[in-house]
Amino acid sequence: MAQAWTAELGAISGLRIRWDEPLARYTTYRVGGLADALVWADDAQQTEAVLALAKGRDIPFLALGRGSNMLVADKGVRGIVLKLGRDFGTVDVDGDTVTAGAAVPMSVMSKECAKRGLSGAEFLFGIPGSMGGGIRMNAGAHGASVGDITVAARALGWDGATYELSAADLGFGYRTSELGRHFCGLSGTFRLRPDDPARVEAKTKEYYYQRLASQPLDLPSAGCVFRNPDVASAGKLIDDLGLKGLSSGAVRVSEKHANFLVAADGATAADVAALIRDVRLRVFDATGVRLELEIRLVGEEPPQVAPW
Repeated sequence: MAQAWTAELGAISGLRIRWDEPLARYTTYRVGGLADALVWADDAQQTEAVLALAKGRDIPFLALGRGSNMLVADKGVRGIVLKLGRDFGTVDVDGDTVTAGAAVPMSVMSKECAKRGLSGAEFLFGIPGSMGGGIRMNAGAHGASVGDITVAARALGWDGATYELSAADLGFGYRTSELGRHFCGLSGTFRLRPDDPARVEAKTKEYYYQRLASQPLDLPSAGCVFRNPDVASAGKLIDDLGLKGLSSGAVRVSEKHANFLVAADGATAADVAALIRDVRLRVFDATGVRLELEIRLVGEEPPQVAPW
């Protein structure tokens, strides 16, 4: 790959870069094409330098956490794909307040809280994303969501300024927040409830075992594909139509949870998209419900997922 901005990106001190890197290695679906440049920024200075370059040269940009809750196009992603490194992977605890970098896995956040006897983050264990992504999409399970415990978040804006966002600023809704309007999230501050560590750990394990029994955690997927409509859960609507096991190419509707589409070796983003279209059309024809996506489609020429 030879583009005018590649030398400028390579000149940013300390930045780790992989050119023409397969993104399938960095997504939970294990599908997706090449990134022109996959970079790791270890501190705020490097992140700001990447932003300045992307903005100044009008370079396409994508912030990538742990690659869950997204489908990367088979043609890959043009421009810069940014992953946050060292300074964004820490957890700091002050009484009942926890500050976690955007790169901290949600399961790590849950474990750190549990061992300190802080309740409220038990539901995070087993969710395969990072805290930055969790805030962005207001990740949730077991009747709880990230917005329930969030006090504030720090984000780098497209204008280069660092923003301190309150929970009200973040505007949490069902699987959404305002964090995605910014260049990227940097950290989050959360308030938990003091409790007996053994009780918190037991609750964390209980939630995890429930997830293990009901979700295909051992297979490549992006988690729940569809948002739950008002009438019933998306999984129930799909299951009621007998669609578990329905396949397209190397992707099928999970036999364990019908709102999970799981990928086998050789799967492509096009396979996933074709199955999404098939499921959406069948559910609409049978119930009149238009299932909306919970996952994000990213990359060059993302596959068509609307059957209508």
